Amino acid sequence: MGIDASPAADGGLFFVGLVLHLWEEGRFPGGFVELITAHLHFTASNRNFGEIITAAYALLIAFVPLVFPHVMFLTMATMMLGIMEAIMHISMIRMFRLEHFYSPGLATALVILLPISLYTFAYVIHYNLAQPISWLLAFLYMLFGLAIAQQTVVRTSGMKYSEFLRNVRTAFFKREAES
Repeated sequence: MGIDASPAADGGLFFVGLVLHLWEEGRFPGGFVELITAHLHFTASNRNFGEIITAAYALLIAFVPLVFPHVMFLTMATMMLGIMEAIMHISMIRMFRLEHFYSPGLATALVILLPISLYTFAYVIHYNLAQPISWLLAFLYMLFGLAIAQQTVVRTSGMKYSEFLRNVRTAFFKREAES
């Protein structure tokens, strides 16, 4: 007989995994900030500021559900972030034409965040713990927080957010055209 972990317990594991993920993004080959700077023509006026904003968003989105474990949309927003992290790190390999199948943060995104997120999704769906409005609120909460964090970093560097998004689109679709 197995022990079922609740979504709140998964959130605690996710929080630890996210701390490791942020460390991997900032400290392994080249680092996430350097990768973005090099490929999206984005220059952070203060590299630490970008890391602080990114870490604050990520840790906030993962910590709040631990304080309010019965607010399902908060937990599910965290798990959506885990799935998005895996997708984005794989996309970055392709988008930036990296030599190796690795972008800073990929290992923890695939080995820690994605499995926890998928397990939690399966658990919540199996036990019908979230109503449709919770799924919508989770997505909007995750997306809204991410957009604010991203815009804060981009705009404080002196770049318009629309220009940053245009650079992202160009980098992604440029690769599509070359394939």
